[in-house]
Amino acid sequence: MLKALLSALFLLTILFCNQAAANTNHIIEQAYFEDQSNSLSVDSVVTEKFTPFQDWLTKGYSPSSYWIKLKIRPSERNLVLRIRPTFVETVQLFDPVDIGSDRITGAKHFWRESEVQSYNHSFNLGVIKEEKILFLKVKSNRSYLLAFDVMPISEYLGVENTDGLLYFGYIVFTLALALGLFGAWLTNRERVLGAFVIQQFIAFLHTLFVVGYARFFLDKYIDVSTINYFSYVLVVGYPLIAIFANKLLFEDYGLRPTFRHLFNFLFCISLIIFTLLIFGHINTALRLNAQLVMSAIFLLFFTAWFGTLGGIAKTNINLPINYLRVYCTLNIVMWSISVLPLLGVIQGNDLTVHSYLLYNVLSGLIFFWLLQYRAKSILKNELANSAALKEEAEYEKSRREDQGKLMAMLTHEIRTPLSVLKLVVDRKVSGSDLEDYANRAVNNIDAIIDKCIQLDQLDLNALKIHKTRFNFSELLRSTIADAQSERQFLITSPDSMSIHSDSDIVRVILSNLITNAEKYSIPHKKILISSELIEGSYSSQLQFRIQNELGDIGAPDAAQVFDKYYRASSAVKISGSGLGLFLVKELTHVLEGQVECSVNQNSITFTVWIPA
Repeated sequence: MLKALLSALFLLTILFCNQAAANTNHIIEQAYFEDQSNSLSVDSVVTEKFTPFQDWLTKGYSPSSYWIKLKIRPSERNLVLRIRPTFVETVQLFDPVDIGSDRITGAKHFWRESEVQSYNHSFNLGVIKEEKILFLKVKSNRSYLLAFDVMPISEYLGVENTDGLLYFGYIVFTLALALGLFGAWLTNRERVLGAFVIQQFIAFLHTLFVVGYARFFLDKYIDVSTINYFSYVLVVGYPLIAIFANKLLFEDYGLRPTFRHLFNFLFCISLIIFTLLIFGHINTALRLNAQLVMSAIFLLFFTAWFGTLGGIAKTNINLPINYLRVYCTLNIVMWSISVLPLLGVIQGNDLTVHSYLLYNVLSGLIFFWLLQYRAKSILKNELANSAALKEEAEYEKSRREDQGKLMAMLTHEIRTPLSVLKLVVDRKVSGSDLEDYANRAVNNIDAIIDKCIQLDQLDLNALKIHKTRFNFSELLRSTIADAQSERQFLITSPDSMSIHSDSDIVRVILSNLITNAEKYSIPHKKILISSELIEGSYSSQLQFRIQNELGDIGAPDAAQVFDKYYRASSAVKISGSGLGLFLVKELTHVLEGQVECSVNQNSITFTVWIPA
């Protein structure tokens, strides 16, 4: 795509050279008079002293009107008077021979009502048999950068066609760049690229309106004064977004604080200029905007050379700073050719009119290249990071698998001698006072092993869910019986409660909560268990609660009670791993349920909800 854009740019350059060389002017003399009152008539100015000028009139931004006096040589062919540039707002033609006619054109007037419907503003002069004097009154909020040509209509049509191709080329080129950058942004949605996408679309609209194509196509549907005002908005809005976008870009190169403040200052000035435009101070806003553009261009130049720190982490996604320095240096040349004549500082020429359009093209092309490089670098970094993360994930998976194999081996090797130990203990201490303590110790070790296996399955995502329909009330009674507890339970639950879930996982949740209640409640106090089915509009839930009175160790921290390995400081004398309630929480989440802990003055309650 970059090669195609460069080829199109080369074609535009050839067209411009042809356009610049095509003009054969029939104007013998041209002179101007400044009407500071904006109220003089043609009869009044005829006697005024006019100042001669050559080629382009360059008077900058002024609240005055300018009268132009043209002396035209005779011709046997039909002649056309062409006024440039396209953004001249109002031009009135006064012919001393035909004073009564009202002939007017300009950017503030309908294109379809023009005498000669073309890209520039023109008047049809017809055949001139002897030298003729014409007067033009020009009034514009924009810069008084003006050129006048009189030529035969055949030559005029050729020049206009070339202009039309040039303008159309500028428009298509800037649109292609905007779409290209937008495509790059869709691939990599980061703010610097996004800001320049907006800038390039504004450059496209700016070109479309300034060269007159918007007036050409839209004045049938939109009032021409609205079209003209929107062009003001684009002219003032372009540097606003450009300052913001370039600041973001330079921040990636390590923008020094002083230069950051300067960017912020110019951005605020741009907002003030926008405010002036909104409140109707159009001429002042446009003049200040041109001065702001030159200030911003010099700021970009000095920032590129002296305003960056370098050596920061993000520089590897950008072009080397020297490329940006060359670009900013060329910017000063191009904008000086364009803006200084608009301000009336230096003499304008044909290149002046096209330089800001060429800048839109060249800057868009350069930033397209720069931001494409940036987008590719970001993608490359992301791929590298992705590969590193994938490698890390594979290592972690391998480590967990090894850990799982070790856990399986340990549990097998521990359980075998544990079974033997239990058998010996049963024989040696059967009937003695030590029997309960020995069996409890063996059961505690066995329970810890079970919890470690379950935890390992969760870590490896190896836990399989097998949902079936079963009677929760029977499962609850069976779990209490398996606990072989000496505690008394007060159960408030229907005799039959059918749910659809994984009975093994529900059993583990119940077992851990019951074991926890046995360990930490007051001895000989009943443990309360209640359950019910809650019917909803689209689904039902099983809710069960296990409540016990708090013993001597007091209440745990409800915010940490489900944390892995958490144990209250006062519970260290009681055997436990700190894994039971953590498993309750994780297994409940596996079943897409919830669990919560609430502590009252003398009791603690665990409530579980799972889909039924």
